[in-house]
Amino acid sequence: MAPTAPPPTPLAPPPTQPDHWHASATTTAADLAPFTGADLDEARSRLTRLARIWANRLDALTPDELDRSPGAGWTFRQLAFHVAESVYYADSVGDQH
Repeated sequence: MAPTAPPPTPLAPPPTQPDHWHASATTTAADLAPFTGADLDEARSRLTRLARIWANRLDALTPDELDRSPGAGWTFRQLAFHVAESVYYADSVGDQH
């Protein structure tokens, strides 16, 4: 009987996948993507509406539904905590001018 390789240890990371991305040595005006005050106002408005929709949908779920996942990933409760943590991150980065 031929020897078989041992199964990979769960602590070993998977091999790195190449990303095939190639950097540019030149920055163009399009790369800078200027963001005006009107753009900021629109982004805030959209994010405020999105937050209200998200809160309304979460409020409609029962505790049991919050602890279920729509697939193989996170539960709705885990998603809600993750989003709340991303707000903390955004606030901690703040305005970098």
